[in-house]
Amino acid sequence: MNILLIDDHAETRREMTALINAEKDLRVLADADTGEEGVLKAYELNPDLVVMDIYLPGINGIEAIKTIRSNNPDMKILTLSNHSGRILVEAVLKAGALGYVRKGSAFEELVPAIRSIAAGKQYLGKGIND
Repeated sequence: MNILLIDDHAETRREMTALINAEKDLRVLADADTGEEGVLKAYELNPDLVVMDIYLPGINGIEAIKTIRSNNPDMKILTLSNHSGRILVEAVLKAGALGYVRKGSAFEELVPAIRSIAAGKQYLGKGIND
């Protein structure tokens, strides 16, 4: 499964890439550090799944989700954030993401969340107000 990572923190992208690439059937195809770059790469590369931060430079994650989904309505998107308020989670899901994981628990939940979303199931991580 090919994955696009969108996060403005280079260290976070490196750590997530290592975690994902350690799985035999998962591969980070590319990464981006802004919403605009992520939208463009999602369109050009057509990954199987996008893992993205909500707070990005340029267009924010919610607008990026809407744009990615308008270009490819079947694109599966997992979001990451340090914030987990109900209003934000609802906005992300309404925009078209299938999952939401807090960055603080991403390293234990990222791979299970990716697998769940790849199967078409919604995934709300620990500490998410559902």
